[in-house]
Amino acid sequence: MQNLATIKIFSYQSELHLAKSFLESEGIECFVENEFINQIYPVGTDALGCKLQVAEQDFERAAQLLIEGDFAKKEDFEPSESIKQAGKFIDWLKGMMNR
Repeated sequence: MQNLATIKIFSYQSELHLAKSFLESEGIECFVENEFINQIYPVGTDALGCKLQVAEQDFERAAQLLIEGDFAKKEDFEPSESIKQAGKFIDWLKGMMNR
């Protein structure tokens, strides 16, 4: 079984299915997580969202396609400032341990 990665979380299933169809038309197999729980309990959609997932090896191509298809922005796939700071801290810790 392939490892899946969540490429985007949608609040609206209609948007999710348009993006899914778009990626599949480009040859990328997609999977949806939380789709049925959100149909049964729609109030939870905002909290859970419907997750569009692709195989890890397809992630970069799928991200580029979502940007080109106007389903996402480039910034959606860039690390947040807090993630960047955490990475710097980890690098600093590694440097301290190697002294």
